[in-house]
Amino acid sequence: MSEQGKALGQQLDRVAAHHDEWAETYDCDIATMSLYNRITLDNIRRFVPDEPGARVLDAGGGTGIWSVELAKMGYSVVLADISEGMLAKAREKVASIGLEGRIEIRNANILNMPEFADSSFATVICEGDPLSYCGDHHQAMRELTRVLKPGGALIGSVDNRASALFWLREADADAIQRYLETGDIMIPPGKPENERYVCHAFTPTELQELFESNDLSVERIIGKPVFRRLALGESDDIAVQERLYQLESKYCDNPDYLGLGGHLEIVGRKK
Repeated sequence: MSEQGKALGQQLDRVAAHHDEWAETYDCDIATMSLYNRITLDNIRRFVPDEPGARVLDAGGGTGIWSVELAKMGYSVVLADISEGMLAKAREKVASIGLEGRIEIRNANILNMPEFADSSFATVICEGDPLSYCGDHHQAMRELTRVLKPGGALIGSVDNRASALFWLREADADAIQRYLETGDIMIPPGKPENERYVCHAFTPTELQELFESNDLSVERIIGKPVFRRLALGESDDIAVQERLYQLESKYCDNPDYLGLGGHLEIVGRKK
């Protein structure tokens, strides 16, 4: 095996191991991100197909947070992930709410999905940053686009390069420059070196070019969320939270504010 192949295999092993470990608390951790989740679901609802029962791929779907939402909308969902820990939690969740007939759970790697035929999904979602963690986002995009039907939407979220600078708040100028030029950073912070993996954080321009180079017409890019660090976000007052949500809904796709988003989400339609 080539050195590049070994490095990619190591990357995927570490990603899977980290998410296996995270699986026990993942849903609780994500539940604290209520504004993020609300904006995400709003965006998904904008672009899912009209036809009842349409087949949707939740690529890198983890514990099935979005698969469950899609199944409740009436879609036939395939949840794919490389973390067996995450998939085990997904199976428990799906069984507990009686959605086994609508959600198929598969161990699959978004870099290579021979189990799925060309143009076999009406919509593909790739939430929670698999494109940032997969080790080869160009190859992943080719696969995700391959399995998407013409006219279908591909919805993906990634880490935002400008926002992720906070990971380097103690770094020297050379390290910051390397990150700004490459977008690559080792995560999770605080983990031993042999457990960390590369996260590729995108700029909005790079993300748009990635989609367009795969014959996807970009329809929307949003920041998620763009106002997350305001004091409003720490309030427990329902009315305050609703007002913050309204602000997010109004400005999250404004190009002037995308750099503030912790994540970027993009929607492209296959030509």
